[in-house]
Formats: sequence, structure tokens, C-alpha cells
Amino acid sequence: MIDPSHGGPDRGVKFSDEFYEKDVTLAIALMIQKELASTPAIRVQLTRDTDRELNIQEREQIVRRAAPDVFISLHINAGFGKKASGFEIYFPGFKGQTQGDSGDSSVILKDMQRNKYLNDSVRLAYILQKNLEQVFPRKGRGLREAPVPIIEGIAKPALVIELGFVSNPEDRKKITERDIQSSIADAISRSIKELY
Repeated sequence: MIDPSHGGPDRGVKFSDEFYEKDVTLAIALMIQKELASTPAIRVQLTRDTDRELNIQEREQIVRRAAPDVFISLHINAGFGKKASGFEIYFPGFKGQTQGDSGDSSVILKDMQRNKYLNDSVRLAYILQKNLEQVFPRKGRGLREAPVPIIEGIAKPALVIELGFVSNPEDRKKITERDIQSSIADAISRSIKELY
């Protein structure tokens, strides 16, 4: 499942008076869906496929209902002045895990399953980092551990990708180019195929 962030009146960061984060994330998500449509073993679902508003609870319901094998949320960064640039990949952290110290076999099994999905998230993050480096040479800002609220309680590999900084003129120009958006979609599609 690909989650194009924002939508409708929730525009996200501003590129221009006419162009916002919601437009870029949706364009890339649709490209990923189209790119992977020819791969029989993979079916891409989107949290939204039009410019409509979805709050966090609605997104969570979509993810729970669909029960995807992998979840990727697309975002554009902003802030830290004009110098900050590049992409960041966030994965859910290992912190806050329950430990199966009680000897309860169901708790131990849940921990083992959660560890597997966390490890798969990190593995996918490394694959994505490698492939996105081809679109943004030497612009990877590393992998970061952070909570991913939209998938709380869902044991699946999950990532959030921040695709450059709108506050950086070079990043902003690059991300608005259709060819670059297509290259980003291709890098993400290849990464998903590589995971399987």
C-alpha cells in the first residue's frame, strides 16, 4: 500500500500558489501503481487515488482493511533553512516493544513476529536508500527510527519517505519535474520488487 500524504484542503508543504505536496505525492503514487501493474505477483493499493482529504483515522482504517504486505507513506520535507536537502527514510522503531520475559508464549510469538516486520522494514529502507541514491546522488540523509502512527498495532513492514526539501531551491525544482517524479516512482517500484 502506497500512502500519498495530504489531500483535499490539507495541502501539505507549498511549492507554489498552484502546486503543493499533496499533488507531488499523489502523482508519484499513481506512477508506482502503474509501474507495478505489470508485475503479476504485486498489487498496489493507494490510500487515496484522487485529490481528497483523508484524516489519520481514515487512513488507518484503509490500511487495516486492506492488510497490505508492505506500507510506504510518501511525503516532502521542509524547514531547516534553505541548505537542508536530500531524502530521508523513516522506519518504525524497536523501542517500546514488549519483551516476552513473562514466559507467556503468545507474547513471545508476537515479539518474534514484530521483530520480523521491523527487520523487513529496515531491509526495505536499505534497498530504497540504494535505489533513491541513483535519483538523488549523495543526497541520502540516512535511515531514521521513528514512530509511524498510521500503522500502530499493524505488524507489517512500513516506511515513511521524505522526498527532498521544498525549502531548498534545488530540491524544489527537481521534485516538480515529471521526469524526476517518474525516476522516484521507478526507484520505489524496483525496491518493492527487490524485497520480494
